[in-house]
Formats: sequence, C-alpha cells, structure tokens
Amino acid sequence: MKIFGITIAKEIYMSVIIIVLAILTERILKIIIKKTFNPKKKHKKFDSRKAATINSLLSNVVRYAVWVLAILSLLSVFGVNTAALITGLGVVSLVIGLAFQDILKDILVGVSILFENWYAVGDLIKIGDFTGTVTSIGLKATRLQAYTGEIKIISNRNITEVINYSLDKTLAVVDVPISYETNIDKAEKVLKTRAATLKNKIPYLTDEPEVWGVEKLDDSSVIIRVVAKCKPTKHYDVQRIMKKEFKEALDKNGIKIPYIQVEVHNEK
Repeated sequence: MKIFGITIAKEIYMSVIIIVLAILTERILKIIIKKTFNPKKKHKKFDSRKAATINSLLSNVVRYAVWVLAILSLLSVFGVNTAALITGLGVVSLVIGLAFQDILKDILVGVSILFENWYAVGDLIKIGDFTGTVTSIGLKATRLQAYTGEIKIISNRNITEVINYSLDKTLAVVDVPISYETNIDKAEKVLKTRAATLKNKIPYLTDEPEVWGVEKLDDSSVIIRVVAKCKPTKHYDVQRIMKKEFKEALDKNGIKIPYIQVEVHNEK
C-alpha cells in the first residue's frame, strides 16, 4: 500500500487500523455503559449505588475484552496462527490457571461483591484497619479514599470481611456531662426540649433525638446520653451539631458542664 508515494507494509497499516478501532470501540462501549447505568438517573431495577458499581465494573470488563481481542488480531496480522493458539490454551489451561490463580480470585471476588451487594461505589466502608469511601470497583481491585485524602488500593482476593456504614441508618451518640450538683431531672428536661427542635435544624436526622438518661457516673460528672438515628455515614456531622446545640441550651439554663480543675497550694 502506498500513501503519498511511500510504500507501507501491510502489517503496519493493519496494526494502526486495529489499534484505532480498539480505542474507538472501547470509548463507544463505555459511553453506552455510562448512559445506561448513570447513577444520576433513576432506574427501575437499580438504585444509584448499584448503577455506579455496575458502571465501574462493566467499564473494566470492556477494557480487558477489547484489548485482548485487539492483541489477538495483531498477532494474526503478523502471521501468528491464533486459532491454534486458542486451541492450545486448552492444553496448557492448568498451567495458566496456576500462574494466574490470584487474578482469577480477584475477578471472582469482584463479581461476588457486585451480585451479593457487599458494597457499592460511594459507600463508606472499613476493610481491615482502613476506613474510606469506595471510589471504584474493578475486576482486580477496589479503591478506597479516606476523608483525609489517602487512597488505598486493595486486591479483591484479600477482601474477606467488610464493615459497611452505608447500608442502613447510623446512630449519632452524644454524651453530655453535668456536675453532681445539678438536678438531673432539670438537665434531662432541658436536653429533651432542645432535642425536640433539632429534627428541623439537622437535615441528616431521620428521627427526633432521644434522651436515654444517665449513662455513667464519672469521677467529676454525671453523663447523660442522647442518641439520634440519622442517614448513613452522617453520624459525625450530626454529633457535632448536637453538641453545639446542647452546650447552648445548658448555658442558657445555667447548667454548667464540669471541667478538670487543679488546685495549687503555696506553702509559706
């Protein structure tokens, strides 16, 4: 084949065509997947979490499949008998299985994660000692990002136990200390009155906070526990707001929160 008077070998221009087609095919399929499983759109069968997870996993599958086929086509262009090669894979499948058993485990666990709904993209989970938000789920690995920015990549085969904070409502727990001199009934009434106003102030709450009562008799204070059911992963935000609200309510009613004091005696 001649282009601008330059003779180009068949192997070269066919290789370019195959690579370009592979790139275009991958992009087109990923666009279709993104539109079909768009987490921002409502789906009849999938929620946004599941749609985002399927999107991530299928994108990985497409990338591997397209480029495996492209490599086989390139080998065929350069005279390699791919049919015999594929047939021969049956003979050496045991050897390949042993060599790539870790990869196969990753893929199998990745599929299990999706269909058994262990977690989905966007979930807050804990694997081992690392807690973070799932940013992507692939055939080989899962990516987590901590709230401080660190990203951890974990091979799927190493994921045996998962704590998922996003599957159900979480509980915000606030322990309010009051002095032993304070009337407990008065303190509980003040906390209940303020708690009754928080449902409209805190959008993350799913129920009105409950004052459970005395939780502990500490060295220098009586601990009153208040709990509130809230949306998944929002318990830290809720706890911070509740602490601020309860501090203001106690101050307004003249109830002091005790703090450690040190007495210093000067001997003369």
